[in-house]
Amino acid sequence: MTDKREFETIFRRHYDGMFRLARKMLGNDAESKDVVSDVFAHLLNSGKELQPDTIQSLLLTSVHNRCVNLLVRKQRSLANVVYLDTENSDKELLDDMYHYIDQQLPPLSQQVLRLRYQQGLKYREIAEELQVSEVTVYNHLSQSLKQLKDHFKSLGYEIK
Repeated sequence: MTDKREFETIFRRHYDGMFRLARKMLGNDAESKDVVSDVFAHLLNSGKELQPDTIQSLLLTSVHNRCVNLLVRKQRSLANVVYLDTENSDKELLDDMYHYIDQQLPPLSQQVLRLRYQQGLKYREIAEELQVSEVTVYNHLSQSLKQLKDHFKSLGYEIK
């Protein structure tokens, strides 16, 4: 990518499609813009000569992969954050957690949590089992864990 005009043309031509893909996967405008910007920055810094017949596929695949990586990182981070102090972890607390899940989370989120943490299934396996996309699985896990973390933190449990 040595020609600035060529890069600007590629940027203008493909930005909207890349942003739409990222937005669909992440559900967040700011994160989507960051992903698309990262892809373009990497492209600009790579110095690669791009082939007109493969550029769109390259860009969309790059956005998809970065979104998946971001979702996986967020999921791992949230799973590590939902930690309740072991001194307070007892049967009553676990019962409260299960009750909260059953009463406050949508049915699909309940299923996703159970398949992931009780049965130990991978995201792909959960997606196949529930006939949803892996992105849907990531989103339900992320939202559910955040909601659980916020709820139990508000009750005074230590969240790390």
